[in-house]
Amino acid sequence: MKPSNENATRSWHLATFVGLLILLCVPIFSGALGVPELKDVREMRPLATWPDWKKTKIEKWPTAFESWLGDHFPSRTRIVQWYGLVRHRWLGEPSGLVVVGRDDWLFYTGEMTVPDLLGRDRMNETELVNWQQAVEGRRAWWRERGAEYLVVLVPNKSTIYADRLPAFLRAQARPGKLDQIVNHLRIHQSPVSVLDLRPALFAAKAKGTVYWPTDSHWNGEGLAAGSAAILTRLRELHVPLRSADAANWTKIEYRAREGDCIGLLTMNGRWPLVPVSQLRLTFPPDFRAVPTPLSDFPAWKTVGPWGTPLAFERTSGVGRAVMMGDSFFRVGGQPDEVNSQSPLVLSFQRFVSLWNWVSTTNLATYEMVADIAEKEKPTVIIEQWTERYLRTPAPDHPEFQRARTAAASK
Repeated sequence: MKPSNENATRSWHLATFVGLLILLCVPIFSGALGVPELKDVREMRPLATWPDWKKTKIEKWPTAFESWLGDHFPSRTRIVQWYGLVRHRWLGEPSGLVVVGRDDWLFYTGEMTVPDLLGRDRMNETELVNWQQAVEGRRAWWRERGAEYLVVLVPNKSTIYADRLPAFLRAQARPGKLDQIVNHLRIHQSPVSVLDLRPALFAAKAKGTVYWPTDSHWNGEGLAAGSAAILTRLRELHVPLRSADAANWTKIEYRAREGDCIGLLTMNGRWPLVPVSQLRLTFPPDFRAVPTPLSDFPAWKTVGPWGTPLAFERTSGVGRAVMMGDSFFRVGGQPDEVNSQSPLVLSFQRFVSLWNWVSTTNLATYEMVADIAEKEKPTVIIEQWTERYLRTPAPDHPEFQRARTAAASK
């Protein structure tokens, strides 16, 4: 039996060697034969460019060339997808930014999402107090100008769909920063109106899917549920609104779409897709997109075209609203060609949408807020945080502190 075992071992080693040799030769043969790269592989980062030898120090030439070669060798996109197919699709292993859950669901794990999910990124008392004072200062400042102020908290997909997480995460899930902030504001009887969208999304989840299986954002049904919850809270705050008629001008449609998590895995075209709901707004006769003078504020020049301030008007609407938030209300749950046309825009005479986040940096400084007040004169301000950004409070300022102190003394 021993010679047979040795022969089997030699055969396995030979097969492994030949396989690795073929794999190493793939780029050479691909380059010689001119095999085209896959065009549907979209990496969520810029690839290295050819070095500028004149501007690069000689001692850095090897590193610069190695970076370029690593991003551009022949058949790289195919090898990247083969690797991803084996590692993520077949073995279910996570990447640095995405974890593979049950039924091929993908979950974004960047920006401390997993430590927060496991209860290991909790805020201390000082951080919670700073968060409370920041939003209370803004509320007081806006109320001095006759505007209502609402804070909206959007949960991570992993919070609503913990049942789809892989078992090793599902078993360790613990309350995180979202619970901390909501509980802290409640215990300290903060006057700020805070809308936690978890109840609305859990209720909608009981009827259908509210987040994309392959994306970090909610889908059309999630957007509809979140928008309806905001309008309900605004009515409770006695904010003047147009009578609801969103059902006449919005519809849910379904189509298969790849999400941002697929792009992070470089698995475009290789991951199973299911039709995803998206919310499409059909335009009422008195509704139109209009310019906003806020576009001139310097911060909007740095966020890219996707962050441009957008404004809409509806003649039969009531009041002037400004919403400050991120991609959930700008593009989440909407068709590819649509930007910030959620049901919210149908209720106001003027609605302005501002994308005030760059990664975890909140751009809503006092200078920006003062510009909003001067140029748009809103009757209501909606400021939205996604759960993974909760560690970043609203930027404070002496003017907000003054308003907060004045309100507390009344």
